[in-house]
Amino acid sequence: MDNCTFPIDKYASEDAMCRWEELSNEEQTLGLLYEVLDVGCGDGVLTAKLAPHVKRIVGVDASPNMIEHFQKTYPHIESCVVDCRHLDQVSVLTEGKFDKVFSNAALHWILRDPETRSNTIKGCFNALKPGGIFVSESGALGNVAEVHAAIVSALVIQGIPVEEARAASPWWFPSQEAMKQLLEGEGFQWIKGEAELRQTKLTEHKEGGIEGWIRLFCEPFLQVLPTVEARNAAVKHAVDVLEGVGRHQHDGSFTVNYIRLRFVAQKPF
Repeated sequence: MDNCTFPIDKYASEDAMCRWEELSNEEQTLGLLYEVLDVGCGDGVLTAKLAPHVKRIVGVDASPNMIEHFQKTYPHIESCVVDCRHLDQVSVLTEGKFDKVFSNAALHWILRDPETRSNTIKGCFNALKPGGIFVSESGALGNVAEVHAAIVSALVIQGIPVEEARAASPWWFPSQEAMKQLLEGEGFQWIKGEAELRQTKLTEHKEGGIEGWIRLFCEPFLQVLPTVEARNAAVKHAVDVLEGVGRHQHDGSFTVNYIRLRFVAQKPF
């Protein structure tokens, strides 16, 4: 599986856009004279919500399927297929013409590989005009930790070495300090950041419950197993482990502990 496109394909959901208003309403983010680059835009739903509030917005995403859907649904908004792990190599987007770079629920997928993290951040830096703002929300250290641990243990039960099971993770959930160091290493000035626990309720009807969540978002873990039977067994094990952790007895829903990292950084004048 091509892990540069999988995460964005699979993350185009309501959960991926939790409380987008908190970012888009930042004083630094909106303005009818601003040109904005949306990194990891997915299917463009959030990009379209921002579009009326800015002069111009361009959405980029690694998934051709997502961009095809974006262009069919919002043909009036610019979008293109870009592997954001190599954003620094896309000269047309990194000529210092944007006032803002925006990213929501995407960086923890895009920055998964240590070897390409600086490429993405450098691309965001180069996309901005001097004084331009980079604002983002993504998963923080400890995000969905209970599910993360359960699926790793499920792979180990299936005979996968624990090191390989951990390495199958498609995510990078950094601490605030780790993100600050990454950004400052590429020239950004850190303005502010915060991590917030956001408990999210999953229901069987809407999200397929915790089993549906695992099958959707943990697919890269499951792909290391050789058979459908082994994958199903791993999912069952993870669900069984989690059953007593987040299940609401009164309605059968399940709570997942999201921890979100929000930050604002600036390219120096």
